[in-house]
Amino acid sequence: MARRGALGFGMPVLYCNRSPVQVPDLTAHARRVEFEELLRQADIIVLTLPLTEQTRGLMGAAQFAAMKAGAIFINGARGAIVHEEALLAALDSGHLRAAGLDVFATEPLPPDSPLRNHPRVTATPHIGSATHETRRAMAQLATSNLLEALAGKRPAATVT
Repeated sequence: MARRGALGFGMPVLYCNRSPVQVPDLTAHARRVEFEELLRQADIIVLTLPLTEQTRGLMGAAQFAAMKAGAIFINGARGAIVHEEALLAALDSGHLRAAGLDVFATEPLPPDSPLRNHPRVTATPHIGSATHETRRAMAQLATSNLLEALAGKRPAATVT
């Protein structure tokens, strides 16, 4: 995503990560910043992080208020990272311009959810991972797991 924004569209890219990202063609076009600075400066915030105890509820009222007025928020990570009521309040107040949501706290999104028909929300049916690369990796993992199970071994990726 950062590569497309920076190299494809010439956008300045800010990111927040525990350690600097070492991508040769991207390093000169992306700058690592602290989370609070990212919220203050970014025109578009895109979440692409895992759900952990540290990230659960990460985006709440204070974080949306800290975002630049008129910013766009996109969640392609996990629904539980976002307090949806706080997001709705930020959208309804006009502080946030729009939100693109591929994931929700409750999935499928309930028919009566205010996010479903909100004029500032573009909701997608959890298809953010629908890239050729991701689908290929998913197929390879499924095949590897099947072959390991058939050989009497414990598959690398299991649900317990």
